[in-house]
Amino acid sequence: MDRYQRIDATIIKGYELIQANDSLGGCKKWLEAWEEIKGLFAEGVAEDVFELNDKYKWKLPISNLVQFLEMELHNAGIDDITYHHKRMVFCRELIQWCKDDLTIYNTRIGMAEAYFDIGDIAAGDQIFKEWLSDDPDCGMGYSGWADCYRLTFDDRRYEKAEEILLAGYARTGLRDKHCVVEGLVNLYHEIGKLDEAQKYAKLYPVLHPAELTDTINAAKPASATVQKTGRNESCPCGSGKKYKKCCGA
Repeated sequence: MDRYQRIDATIIKGYELIQANDSLGGCKKWLEAWEEIKGLFAEGVAEDVFELNDKYKWKLPISNLVQFLEMELHNAGIDDITYHHKRMVFCRELIQWCKDDLTIYNTRIGMAEAYFDIGDIAAGDQIFKEWLSDDPDCGMGYSGWADCYRLTFDDRRYEKAEEILLAGYARTGLRDKHCVVEGLVNLYHEIGKLDEAQKYAKLYPVLHPAELTDTINAAKPASATVQKTGRNESCPCGSGKKYKKCCGA
């Protein structure tokens, strides 16, 4: 078995374990594969994960693997906190070996989330502060930062999330403004401020206006609001996993 076949086989074994609800075992296998993949980068075989896709007929493209691994490390961390730390390390490494902006944005958010997961809010904040200092018009930065607060159990979580989103919304040159608008709509919906939610839904055309409008119009009074679960949020079933990796899969 050559090197590429060995890596591919390890990746598929990890996938099979995760499909069998063994996040710890699956992440262990995927991290083993990642160590081999880093070796390929160090040898100059490819410059990033997308270029590596073309070097072999992978059953699971490397660019997909790294994104799945980043998310699955969160789920593994629920059972073993050391995997939150492994997620931080992995995210730092992936940023070095990826040139795709969207993947880098999601990886930065994942790294910050891992700090929030272990309760190190200051370290998570610092990631976003540095990011937005370098790129103050990045809408995904503001929405990702606000989501980290919305998913904590701190008493100030909604207040802080609102502060972050409004700071982003105020940027005249903000890119991906729909991310911030959708964040504000969902935030106000969660806390029962339906007039505010409707206002922001109308102020800017978001990606899924019909879906957001339906959500707002169908909402009950604040004492019994129906919460829409985002793909990156904790699953309402109580598993602790992200919705997109659990009931929203």
